[in-house]
Amino acid sequence: MYPEWQKKRFYELHLAWLVQGPRGLELLFKVNPYSLYPTREEALEAAKALLKGRLDQDPRVGQGKAPILLSEEDRARFLVLLESGKALLPLDRYALLGEVAEVEERLLHKAPFQDPTNVLQSLKGLPVRLLLTPLNDPEGESQKLAQGPLEVLPEGIRVGDFFLPIPPETPVEGLAYEEAFFHLGDGRYYLYALSSSTSS
Repeated sequence: MYPEWQKKRFYELHLAWLVQGPRGLELLFKVNPYSLYPTREEALEAAKALLKGRLDQDPRVGQGKAPILLSEEDRARFLVLLESGKALLPLDRYALLGEVAEVEERLLHKAPFQDPTNVLQSLKGLPVRLLLTPLNDPEGESQKLAQGPLEVLPEGIRVGDFFLPIPPETPVEGLAYEEAFFHLGDGRYYLYALSSSTSS
């Protein structure tokens, strides 16, 4: 297994506003987008930076506005709680929730088709589905080209009985053991592994 294919340890930062509902605290909105950091300290630093602001929802996530502005004392108390891993700061009928969670994730990897680390190689022998989406048709829908075990050959790939030639320099991107995508001509090809529950 190539290092590029392995899961790596990261720290994910979650910040969210909660509101008191009929059955207890409920999610009002997530403040920050999906965020991974190499170290716990970097995740905490990112939280500190976010806490200096209003804690409105990041525009990449939505348009929510912070229901309450935190005092300096609230910020300090929240950070102390967050350093232990998880923080819940009740504020009137709202609460600020924070967590720094250790996760293992694979990162997107990009390599030319001829490179042995291209993620298609990690899918060899697995049952996969191959889809094609036209690039020049904004309303074009993906069409299933093939389904079956993946064979990676020097000149392209074979999925079941379907053969697709791929030039050696074609960039292939994806997550090892999960999915791969690449462009050829006017099409975007997407190939993903089928789990045993979805192989029907």
